[in-house]
Amino acid sequence: MEHHADETQDRVRQRAYELWEKHGSREGHEAQFWQQAERELNGEASSSDTSRGVTANAPSARSGSGSDGPGKV
Repeated sequence: MEHHADETQDRVRQRAYELWEKHGSREGHEAQFWQQAERELNGEASSSDTSRGVTANAPSARSGSGSDGPGKV
């Protein structure tokens, strides 16, 4: 169970960092980005396909054929 917690923490950390960079790397907003990352990842987890353990937003779920929907690159 500890491994899962570590993996979740790493995912939150990575997403929070992405948000921080996207918004100009402003100091003093780290907690806001951390909380947003947790909300995003919790939403992702609640929409996952538990029978396969794959989320709709998982990189492995993408086909690579360009058919991932409008606006996808």
